[in-house]
Amino acid sequence: MYSRNIKQILPNHKIRYFILISMIILSSLEAREIKFFDIHFAVITKNSNITIEQLKNEVNILNKYFVNENRKKIVQFRFKSASLCNDIKDSKCSFVKLGDTTLNYNSDDWASVFNACADAKVRDKKAINFYIYDSYSKNRGFKDITGHGKRNSNRPYILIDKDRINHTIQSPEEHEMGHAFGLGHTCEPNAKRNSNTNIMASSARCNGSGGLRNIGFNKQQVNTILKYSKKIMQRFR
Repeated sequence: MYSRNIKQILPNHKIRYFILISMIILSSLEAREIKFFDIHFAVITKNSNITIEQLKNEVNILNKYFVNENRKKIVQFRFKSASLCNDIKDSKCSFVKLGDTTLNYNSDDWASVFNACADAKVRDKKAINFYIYDSYSKNRGFKDITGHGKRNSNRPYILIDKDRINHTIQSPEEHEMGHAFGLGHTCEPNAKRNSNTNIMASSARCNGSGGLRNIGFNKQQVNTILKYSKKIMQRFR
């Protein structure tokens, strides 16, 4: 019935054009199939009693909030595995020692230690590695709660302070995962702590607060995420 109605309305050449456009749209949708990324967790601080169930919930949080401005998913995440502190306390991987370090964070130095890690319980080479640690700074000591994320030449990992799990204080999971997919900070001048802001907003070198970080990724950010998602997936193969 539907085909006969189309034929009645449209000439043959327009029917062919209609079919061609439909095929292009379907092809485009298939090309943008949402990719799934596995996540391996490792608790590298001795100062946390986090459970496997809490770690699994971090994946749920990412799948809910790692979205564009229209709240649509860009990629999805799956829980793959987890190592609690006791599982890796005797690991020869030096990255574990950074979980409670009092050394200043240095992005390149920490990446070098991560890349040298050969312990699969600490670093899964075919997954995004998600670390729970106890952040430290000279000014705040272990009261510091700074997180970090790094694409690391398409070998991404993130670090979330133990006191910021469960999506507390400025949306840490999706913000740091944004860094892991190649995004930098955005500046939102004059923003307050309770202002609605982009996920990647930051007060660093900006006259304003990071705000709530409750607005999804913009079009340019989505394109960057999709660009690096392909490269990361290729690296995992």
